[in-house]
Amino acid sequence: MLAVACAFALPLVVLLATVRTSVGYWDTGDLQTVAWIAGIPYPTGYPLYVILAWTWTHALPLASVAMRVNALSAIAIAAGSAAVCAAALLLDVAADFALLGGFLFAFAHTVWYRATYADAHPVGFAVAFAAIVLAVRWARRGDARALAAAILTGGVALGLDNTTVLLIPGALVVAAGRRPPLRATALALAVACGIVAASYAYLPLRSAQVTAARLDPTLALGVAPGRPFWDDHHPATRAGFLALVAGTDWGAESAAGRLVSPAAAVKAARRFLPELRDDLHPGLAAIALLGLTFAAAAEPVIVLGLVLAAIVPALFGASYPPEADPQRYAFTLYAVAALGIAVFVSRMVRAVRADFAIAARAVAAGVLVVAIGREMLRADDLRWYRDDRSAAQFGADVVRSTADGAIVVVPWDYATPLAYRAYVEHAFGNRVVVCGFVEDYRDDYARWSGAHQIAVVGKSLPIVPGFRTRLLHDGDPFVFELVRVR
Repeated sequence: MLAVACAFALPLVVLLATVRTSVGYWDTGDLQTVAWIAGIPYPTGYPLYVILAWTWTHALPLASVAMRVNALSAIAIAAGSAAVCAAALLLDVAADFALLGGFLFAFAHTVWYRATYADAHPVGFAVAFAAIVLAVRWARRGDARALAAAILTGGVALGLDNTTVLLIPGALVVAAGRRPPLRATALALAVACGIVAASYAYLPLRSAQVTAARLDPTLALGVAPGRPFWDDHHPATRAGFLALVAGTDWGAESAAGRLVSPAAAVKAARRFLPELRDDLHPGLAAIALLGLTFAAAAEPVIVLGLVLAAIVPALFGASYPPEADPQRYAFTLYAVAALGIAVFVSRMVRAVRADFAIAARAVAAGVLVVAIGREMLRADDLRWYRDDRSAAQFGADVVRSTADGAIVVVPWDYATPLAYRAYVEHAFGNRVVVCGFVEDYRDDYARWSGAHQIAVVGKSLPIVPGFRTRLLHDGDPFVFELVRVR
């Protein structure tokens, strides 16, 4: 257990040191805002993540709210490192190599980068992979409590991020090597289902409350319920709930239907393998495959399950066209690769003659330490991102260039830091953030213009019939004012 504790604690210190300190654009800024106001984020809703992040940010009065939410990703990746170490120990890897395997996962650049900012996927992965490790313990040792814990932990993972359902096929295969105790398993499944149901009940209940209490300031402008931050998709309605949780607006169901196609496999290989080889070094990537092959000779069912848990999310991430960051579906791929490396190195050192064992162990450990050090040297960009305040500065620019009480129409990518400034920092005055494109509200501008300045954020000059345009802020993006032509 000392190795597992070190595999968590040491990466945590390093990862927290590179966590971003300020609000971000895009999904990051949305989660940083929603966490504080207990709102409803972008699909797929992530209800248990919101509850966790709300509790975390309000209970921890340190640093900015944005940094507190970002820190959850660092904690999750450190927990993933510990889970890799624990899985390696269960597969009879020596403790020192199990520990280094955890480090290889946590400090791989693709993984480390995503430990620095707010995202539900690292947290969901960490809990789901912990469930798989518990399933490995059940499969190897017949520990019924581990099986029950795996099922319950899987329920928590689904409540955090329902894309963790992609890891379930692998988990089921891992656990299939033994016949489960039916009564205990049924009870654990019932409780897990209850956890999932209770988690997702948050979405319609909070949506209804937000609407009834008129918490979303866009409602006062006559905008229909369902706008981002407070009430995305308005899941108080059946259609809104299904669209939010299933991601049907973005074609998630069609991507899931293409998972087993050859095209999906080709896309996944092209998308993820070059980065995997680069992050682990090509030689170590090959060693990972050999290590998994060695492990499969002794535990074929367990290794098959682990490989499925790595591949299925990667297939989905590569096949889902709207996904702007498919690498967040590759966490398990990196974890299983690191596990394979640890297995290979441990087996090779164990096979060396006793009089060469110490030297062999030192050489093998040295190679892994060099690989980890290489990733640390490549982390300079993470240190730059840590102090990036461009999104916060954009919020300040909008405040400076618009009148108090203005309606600011802004696309999603740029709306998130403005919402953070309005609802978290309370530094947006009486301005109202209306998320969307300029054409989405054409029918509303005439009604709004009598009482409010109308500001529009965009990359190009907006054309709205009946209005002329005045530049308020020259930047990237621009801020324009729509002035009604009388």
